[in-house]
This record gives sequence, C-alpha cells and structure tokens, in this order.
Amino acid sequence: MDVKQQHSSTSRMMILFVIMMIVLMIIQFSNITLFHDAFATEMVKDSLLRFLAGSVFIVMLVNLGESKLFQWKKPLYSFLIVIPGFLIALNNFPIIAFFSGRVSLSSPVYTVYLFAIECLSIGFFEEIIFRGMILLFILQRLSRSKRSTFYAIILSSVIFSATHLLNLFGGASLGNTLMQMGYSFLTGMMWATLYLKTKNLWVIMLLHATYNFFGMVMFQLGTVTNRYDDITIIITIVLGVLTALYCIKLLITMDEKEIYSLLQKKIDYDYS
Repeated sequence: MDVKQQHSSTSRMMILFVIMMIVLMIIQFSNITLFHDAFATEMVKDSLLRFLAGSVFIVMLVNLGESKLFQWKKPLYSFLIVIPGFLIALNNFPIIAFFSGRVSLSSPVYTVYLFAIECLSIGFFEEIIFRGMILLFILQRLSRSKRSTFYAIILSSVIFSATHLLNLFGGASLGNTLMQMGYSFLTGMMWATLYLKTKNLWVIMLLHATYNFFGMVMFQLGTVTNRYDDITIIITIVLGVLTALYCIKLLITMDEKEIYSLLQKKIDYDYS
C-alpha cells in the first residue's frame, strides 16, 4: 500500500469512526421507548451499541490488513475443539435448581430472547477487543515462544478481568465484583487458549455469549433459590478441573507457527 492509499484508508476510517460516535451518542442519549419494560428497552439499546461498535472495529482492522482475524475457519473442527467450553457454559445454568423447582421466571418470555441477543452482542464486542485485539497485540510484542504465549494469555485475561471493576460504579458489591473478576480471569484464559487453537473468533464469540446467557438469564429475569447445591458444586469442580487440564494440554501441544500464524507480520520463531 503506497502513501496515498494509506492516507485514503486512514481518512475513511476516521470518517467511519466519527459517524459511529455520532450514532452511538444518539442511541445512548435518546429517550426512545421500544417496550413498556424499561429493562427490555435498555437491553436493545445496549445490544445495538455493542454490535455497531464491534462492526466498526472489524472494518478498521480489515482496513489495517487484519482480515484473517475474522475468517470463518474450519467450523466443524472449531466446534469440536471448544466442546469442553460449551459444557462449562451449559453448567453455568442452575440446572439442578431448575429441575428441582427452585427457579422461576418473573419477566415476560420475550425478554429471554432479548437477553440472548444482548449476550450475543457482549460476546461479539468483547471478543473482538480482548481476544481479537489485545491478546494478539501482546503476542506481537513478546518473544516468540510457548512461554511468551502463556504470558500473553495471562496478561490479556488480567486486563479482561480488571475491566469488571467498572461494575462497582454500577452499584455491584465489592465481594460480587471480586468473584466476577476471578471467574472472568479463568474464562478469559480458556477462551484465549481455544481461540489460538481454532483461529475462529466467531466460535469464541458464541462460546462467550452462551456462557453469559446460561449464567445470568434466570438471575436477571427471574429468581433462583439455593443455586449451589452439593451436586452442582461437585459437577462444577469436576468440569472446571477437566477443562483446565484440557486447555493446558492444548497449549502445550500447540505449535508456535500455528499460534503466530494469526499475526500480520512475518516473524522469526524461538522454540526455547
């Protein structure tokens, strides 16, 4: 790309960014009421904001030559690789409490679908930022080795976890926030490892969305009594340990060339 083309591309991205900011502000500060339920309206508005912002980031990254980040690679293979992650997501739902009658939905049924869309928007936006951008940004700046890959996964997960401190400003308690930061760090490491293995960010977005949906739908839209019964605790521990061992094995057996093939620039490999 010559200098003239670079300036043209930069100008287009700046215009796109300005347009995005204007639209985001209109959506955010408008008093449009889509539903009688204020929470439902808020879910739709937040989802639109995330989908729009994420789409703009995709366009900007593609213009910067990072189109390979958004290729739909080996979908069947990718889904098979992330099955343990989907089991973790499914277990995030209070299954035992549900079948024991300790779960009830207090919001209208249509809000469940809106909540699913909101979870998709969260997975879409956050995976672009934390796995599609931050993780690979860190990888580009470390030496090329499995140790550095592990450090990049940890650091990107720490950043992902730390962003949940913002929940304190939304009224969340310190204890709940610290707990959320803890499991966000662990899930961030899992999603990062699975992404580096599959090279399919779209599957990781879906994995992120299902984890959020199953974990929060009944707590946001209903009530749950005694979620963590003995059986749930045992299943959660066993699944967590097995999935952690699975991700560690994936990371150990991954080839460095396979990992760094996501990066735009040609690099030399250090197999130390």
